[in-house]
Amino acid sequence: MFYITLDLEWNQAYAEQSQAVQKRLGARLRGEVIQIGAVKLDESLRLCGSYSVIVKPQFFRKIHRHVRQLTGITQDMINGGVPLPEAAERFHRWCGNDFAFLTWGPDDIPMLKDNLRVHGRDTAWLDRVYDLQPIFNAQTDGVSKQRSLEFAMEHFHIEQTLPAHDALNDAYFTAQVAAKMDIEKGIENYSQKNGSYLEETEIGNADTGEEGFPEIGDLLASPAVAQPACPMCGATLSVMDRTLHSKGQRYTVLLGCREHGQMLMSLKLHRNFNETWRARKLLVEADEETVAAYREKLKEGEVRRKTRTRRRRRKPREGGAEERVPAGKAGE
Repeated sequence: MFYITLDLEWNQAYAEQSQAVQKRLGARLRGEVIQIGAVKLDESLRLCGSYSVIVKPQFFRKIHRHVRQLTGITQDMINGGVPLPEAAERFHRWCGNDFAFLTWGPDDIPMLKDNLRVHGRDTAWLDRVYDLQPIFNAQTDGVSKQRSLEFAMEHFHIEQTLPAHDALNDAYFTAQVAAKMDIEKGIENYSQKNGSYLEETEIGNADTGEEGFPEIGDLLASPAVAQPACPMCGATLSVMDRTLHSKGQRYTVLLGCREHGQMLMSLKLHRNFNETWRARKLLVEADEETVAAYREKLKEGEVRRKTRTRRRRRKPREGGAEERVPAGKAGE
């Protein structure tokens, strides 16, 4: 079996264009892939090949200024690129028959899947993938933070000899980091711990060139959140119950797919460096136990809201004392 370290660069659209394109397509398209970079490793984690291609976008054709500044990819470069269906077909052939993807972070494979679905192409060959971030954390200090690739390189004393934010360069350094870890053990533990994750992505991350969301309401109304797609078939998921809002800007909602059953989508919101909002989005299978726990928390939240409402319905007595007004009599 081969290991393929994969990295992508993708173009962003300005908000109005992105919404218009997604509405026209009837599908999610947060960005459009403009570069695929990959390095092939054998079972002993020795480098045995590389793949790189500039992709010509079909929907977000004008290079976003942040993407250009971050990656160095120009308008002329993407104009002369290879259309995604052809680039992906070549890449699939290059990967071979027995392989697993290793990525740094959870975003690349879902992005490539979204792009391929828009073109009506198969995505099943992208399903065998492992995020090296939790493997790195488990085999170093055990924390759950999302560390950068540069952090891991510094940890293993790997020198940054090539520019960052080039897909092939980042795939190469991801391979260098992977070679320092026990990948076989990491995959075994990863499958036990994270095997139920159907999707793990970030949306609105300004650090990777996205716009970010000015307000939380804008993030919650975005197509990736308000109209999420099933990660297996791409169909729009149905909302099955109310959204649970927890401390620390956490949101959870029960969703359903006719073909693939119930799922829980959770969002953890964070501030970007430019004061906009981003979110880490997880989709997991929802069995009876997890659905019951989710609905119990919804009930607890409803009780707390009613209690706070009653406390607000107080009228001061003469002399400063307060009188509690029965909830059913308030306003009469």
